[in-house]
Amino acid sequence: MIRTTCSSAGLLSALGMFGIVACSSSDTNVAPITADGGGSATTGGTGGSTNAGSGTTGGGATAGGTTGTAGNDDGLVPSDSIWRTTSEWYRPIDAAPVAAHSSSMIGAIAKWGTTGVCQIDFSFNVLEGQGAPQTAFPLEEEADDVTVPIPAKGYIEGDHAYDACPNGDDCHILVLDRAAKKLYEVYHAHKDGNAWSGFVALWKLDKNYPRSNRGQGCTSADAAGMAIMPGLIGYRETKKGAIEHALRLILRNEYIRGTAGDKTVPNVVYPASHGSTAGASAVGLPYGGRLRLKTVTDADPRVKTPGAKAVVRALRKYGMILADGGNLPLTAESAKVANDADATATWDGLLAARDLGFLVPSDFEVVGIPKDYPNGTAGYYSTKADYEAQVKPPLGCTVITQP
Repeated sequence: MIRTTCSSAGLLSALGMFGIVACSSSDTNVAPITADGGGSATTGGTGGSTNAGSGTTGGGATAGGTTGTAGNDDGLVPSDSIWRTTSEWYRPIDAAPVAAHSSSMIGAIAKWGTTGVCQIDFSFNVLEGQGAPQTAFPLEEEADDVTVPIPAKGYIEGDHAYDACPNGDDCHILVLDRAAKKLYEVYHAHKDGNAWSGFVALWKLDKNYPRSNRGQGCTSADAAGMAIMPGLIGYRETKKGAIEHALRLILRNEYIRGTAGDKTVPNVVYPASHGSTAGASAVGLPYGGRLRLKTVTDADPRVKTPGAKAVVRALRKYGMILADGGNLPLTAESAKVANDADATATWDGLLAARDLGFLVPSDFEVVGIPKDYPNGTAGYYSTKADYEAQVKPPLGCTVITQP
């Protein structure tokens, strides 16, 4: 399959043996409006988020068929999911050892995106699939051969209508069926009349996946082969002030670990199992590498809003995992679905796109690679030799772990 990691400015290069296309936005002096490859992001300044950067999937149902967060759940991975104890997204790493060569990996990250601003993209909608019509997709290589329960009313990444996601954008659609404990993530989703197209990855939230996720070298709807939804900044959890999971990190392709002199060979470490195009350097952070905030606490006077404080606490306790290439380092839920049902459901006053704009890469450190699952007792690969021994190229997808 052709797996792309794109930004709105278009393609940088088409690569051979891995079937990967890598993309990047051109450098400008204005705030980027795309994140991990095309979803429209809020460009709200430090004073507040724009209308497009608001929300959650929580708060009831709309007449059109989209539904919100049920009960007291936080709108992301349901509280009764096994992932809460077996997924790396939920492993606290506040006491994990620092990788011995953290400083060199951090030093390879010249800046966030095109502007250097630590900005949040609010373009992901999580739709409720329970009771929605089952929708067929043409089967693509490495995709799951399943139908997707897509509600009659909903949005593709960037708050686009189902048939209006711009060409070249990632056009993710995320559908959560809580009752069935299934998460459907579609990449390059598009509706043409009654027909849908896109790459489908199904995740079972009651399944303990192996360290290779869907298979070592096998892609998902995200470049690193992991699920997207668990790493989003959720509206309901942020409003509660407790983000109890790691966050999804996006870096520019050229700052991601590759093979020296050959950027067609990205490098990955657990919990990633796949990679898109990387930089032509053997120094940068590999896909799956995890950063922990070290220099800033929620008491810092620059951390002003409740949401920013919650994000800082999460970055210190759970960190952020490199999952994709693009321009905006952090990704959050859009409020579009919830706002349709309740006009008061917005991010305004809670968290804005540039509330943490002062954070720079040197505020973070790289932690070691876990040796076991989150509920195990093993340690970390943290010496340079041990860490580097875990770094590997994806090697191509040979065996897919189907649902």
